[in-house]
Amino acid sequence: MHIVHLTYDEIDRKKWDACIRHSLNGLIYAESVYLDHMAVNWEGLVLGDYEAVMPLTWKKKWGIKYLYQPAFFQQGGIFSSKKLNKATINSFIQKASMAFRFAEITLNYMNEPVPEKGLQIKQRNNFILQLGKGYKHLYNRYDVYIKQRLKRLSKFSHQYKKDDDIAGAIKLYRKLYAERMGNAATTDFSHFEKLCKQLHTQNRVVVRHACNTDGKELLATILLLKDDNRLYNIISCIMPKGKKLLANYFLYDAVFKEFADEQILFDFEGSDIPGVAYFYNKFADRNQPYPFIKFNNLPLPVRLLKK
Repeated sequence: MHIVHLTYDEIDRKKWDACIRHSLNGLIYAESVYLDHMAVNWEGLVLGDYEAVMPLTWKKKWGIKYLYQPAFFQQGGIFSSKKLNKATINSFIQKASMAFRFAEITLNYMNEPVPEKGLQIKQRNNFILQLGKGYKHLYNRYDVYIKQRLKRLSKFSHQYKKDDDIAGAIKLYRKLYAERMGNAATTDFSHFEKLCKQLHTQNRVVVRHACNTDGKELLATILLLKDDNRLYNIISCIMPKGKKLLANYFLYDAVFKEFADEQILFDFEGSDIPGVAYFYNKFADRNQPYPFIKFNNLPLPVRLLKK
């Protein structure tokens, strides 16, 4: 097995993106365009002739390079057109630890590393819903809890609106939930907006709204990214009035109805927040968890600061 560590300039972007596109577990986050916009720096581990790849998103502090998780970047890890065994996955992690002394990053749902000394692993939730068999099939599979709320919605007469206002959706999300984003900086939101605008030229961005009866008052907004396999629930906003009027139930149901005939997964993008997880789980087919990993090989004085 020959895994090489390539710098940003050494990576063949066409081969990299082809590997992601043809991977069993290919995800939008690992595409070069996504990494270019959202990672402060990135390099890559490559197996053979791009048979498998692993993005390495990094920063530097006190002269030490470390792996970190960029904003709006749920899953990283190793991507391949063939299912990789646990030993190979651990080999990638060990190779990464040779260049980076510290890491707090996610792998993806098909990466199952072997627990070993110095490697911390924690599973995170990610709920998904398979579309493609029509809305009637989808509705019949809804949890009773969801059906009850959709029946209650009939008296509100919400409107479902399509839009291209990427900046507006991101601005609203930042206003309502910036604290939830933790360390996300102003530049992260700016970079994400630029990414979305570039993806929009390829028809890979979906913005939808739930509005009141006359369509003038915004109740909820959703911004999705799209690749060949998934719709990614990147941004979801609900106004205080929208909560009272069950606008989120209306909006997600309307989105599923719009895309019900497409052979695509709806990726809820989480969540480990109890209330959000409860809501997503009621709509979803299943939970498709992914691992968060941490290793710390920093010099002893610094290591104690990063426990």
